[in-house]
Amino acid sequence: MSKKPIHPGELIEPLILIPCGCSQSQLARQLGFKQPQPVNELIRGRRSITAKMALLFERLTQSRYPAEFWLLAQLRWDLSMARDHLPPARASLVQPVELPATTDRQSADTAALLHLATELSQTLASS
Repeated sequence: MSKKPIHPGELIEPLILIPCGCSQSQLARQLGFKQPQPVNELIRGRRSITAKMALLFERLTQSRYPAEFWLLAQLRWDLSMARDHLPPARASLVQPVELPATTDRQSADTAALLHLATELSQTLASS
């Protein structure tokens, strides 16, 4: 059974603040914020990593932690929360549909995303 993921904001202190020796206020200024509130809210799990914030962290870390890293951490958190809080009664309202295995209309982008999602799901299930 896989363990529950941490909120991506919990990664900021060990990956950025401690190694850089900077405060939340300093980090906020480096990210272009006038107040430390956005960084503080991220660290406390009260704010999500957006695509824009992920790009800022990517630049801040000189791509050591790319935007995809931050967004995947957020996705893992969001899915975990959704799975934990989706009422069984609500889920039971959804009736599955039969879909063909593949279609000629499926684009290369769709196929690539589906492949990536399958790999990611298998990797996360085994971690």
